[in-house]
Amino acid sequence: MERNRLLAEAETPGTSNLQMLANRQRSKTLSPPTVSRSNTRSLAQANAAFGMEVPVNGAEPMNIKTVEATLAEYAAYAVEDNWLSDELLAAMTQNDDFFEFENGAKPLDEQLEEWEASEDHDDFDEENTWMVSDEPWDHWAQTKDQNEKSEDERKKSILLDRKQLAREFLFEADNMSMENAKEHDEEDETEYLKRISQLRLSSRRLLTAANNPKAKAFFERPPDATEGFDRMWVSAIDNVCFKNLVGTFRNYGVQFADNFGDFQDGCTEDGFFSIEDVASFKARKVFEVTGLPCIASRTSFEIEPVPDFQNNNAASPLISRNTAIRNTRVMSGYRFNDVGMHVEYMCEALRSVSEPSRVTRFKTCMCYYDGEMEVFTYGVCDVDLVFADSTRTFIPVSIAVNEMVKTLELTFGLEYEKWIQGRMEESLKGYGTASVKLRDRVLKEGRVLPNDIVDVSSFMDSMVDVNLMDDCAKELSQRFVSQKPNKILTVATTGLVVAIPLAKYLQVPVVYARKERNVVMADTYQAGYSSKTVGKNRELLVAKSHLDEEDRVLIIDDFLSSGAVQEALLRIVYESGATAVGVGVLLEKVYESGRQSLSGFDLPVHSLCRIASVRDGVIQLVEEEGFDKM
Repeated sequence: MERNRLLAEAETPGTSNLQMLANRQRSKTLSPPTVSRSNTRSLAQANAAFGMEVPVNGAEPMNIKTVEATLAEYAAYAVEDNWLSDELLAAMTQNDDFFEFENGAKPLDEQLEEWEASEDHDDFDEENTWMVSDEPWDHWAQTKDQNEKSEDERKKSILLDRKQLAREFLFEADNMSMENAKEHDEEDETEYLKRISQLRLSSRRLLTAANNPKAKAFFERPPDATEGFDRMWVSAIDNVCFKNLVGTFRNYGVQFADNFGDFQDGCTEDGFFSIEDVASFKARKVFEVTGLPCIASRTSFEIEPVPDFQNNNAASPLISRNTAIRNTRVMSGYRFNDVGMHVEYMCEALRSVSEPSRVTRFKTCMCYYDGEMEVFTYGVCDVDLVFADSTRTFIPVSIAVNEMVKTLELTFGLEYEKWIQGRMEESLKGYGTASVKLRDRVLKEGRVLPNDIVDVSSFMDSMVDVNLMDDCAKELSQRFVSQKPNKILTVATTGLVVAIPLAKYLQVPVVYARKERNVVMADTYQAGYSSKTVGKNRELLVAKSHLDEEDRVLIIDDFLSSGAVQEALLRIVYESGATAVGVGVLLEKVYESGRQSLSGFDLPVHSLCRIASVRDGVIQLVEEEGFDKM
């Protein structure tokens, strides 16, 4: 059956004891390798031996001697029954006439016409309905007799004794008491721990951490709350995949203290354990040393066997029927419980003697362990042999990470971007308190000078009320937190009274523009402006080393009048290549054209107190929404 596909699919997360026990039971029944392991080299040794001999992704395919040597080196990992294609597995295990059907297969168009015709007739084969249906009831494991139960019988089954119902959901309960079930679970756990204790995997960095007295304090440190983290975990996955794990979980407030991605097999036998055992072993070992919940992973690589009918149709010129050993090795399936250079070597060797659509599978098992709970999730990527290489590992790892997030989100109640949502809720809850205080001080202590200049020097210029400025900065920070600024730009010295406390709440540095050049400002951005308070043809200077293209800059000042100062600061920001995210001020004179002059920049502009007019020397404020009800 011809297949051209490159797909990725996730299996159901193994979060329950049933799934975990099923995985462990499956690991016990894996088919044994066809070659004795006593003289088998480990994967690392085999990969090193072939590193100088086997061309990977070369311009020419391997010759038959190199193919035979490669397959012979990894013969211990050969298996006979790892059918990866669901259709092929069903045919090989259920249909005795499969080979005859494949040899005499009808064209696809004829098969589709027959299928459509069968759906239009009443004599459609109900036994095969599940193969073409997406309806859940067609896949439900119930017999025809169960589906024909009467309504009375169903009601009667619902009213079963609670204890009897509970036993229905116990794994292999069979009249087992709760105490016996607990003992059974403990026996399984003891047997499982005994099995994985045979692993000899080791991490040099983990051993160093275990022997370093400073490591304990490092792993016991609290999460960085200023970055929105409220949980501290650790991981043991491949280093190249660590950024994916960090980026996904940081949205849920999880900080990873470290990643122990240097685990290596300690002996040949480590290469034959199940990926569940290896991932669990790594997670438990890291937890023992760090005391932190750990997420560990292991990725396997499998190659599907070649069915007999493919060999009987037309033998490849590189597969001679007179060389039975070589033929058997080519047709055999392979299973490796790790990904490395052996993936490249095996794929390169088999491409020359296999169909391009021969299926390979990359499967990642991810294990979470915190001393009490153990959770498994999976990611699977099926790839045709012609496209297979070790870089496909990123696909199942990414799937497994996403499945782990979904599982732990339900388990621990993780919230997406909880920190930002919390800040927004706090912002809405405390909105207006600082504005009310500022409005009160402006009305009580503000004065109108000639040329409509508003004098508030008694609490925010010549003399500063630091408590008021701190409250105002807190409210402004809540308004701009969603813009995610990483720098504040203001003007010395009046803008600093609110910019500095605002920087404390946003946890960003402050850059201020000087009005005169000093000896340390060699290379600067500069922009001209005019103001009623300082005069015409003035200039603002900012050192070029303080701004770069990656910055998200918030403009902060005390007054918004004509908008000339804010416009000059914005010109400096855009000249540096940085991005402006907003303009915030304490007082805004709405009777002047400041907001209109900034409208072309398409930025949010927020002010805590808006002055409507200063006619006849009387300060009148804009009645903000809600203030009339206070």
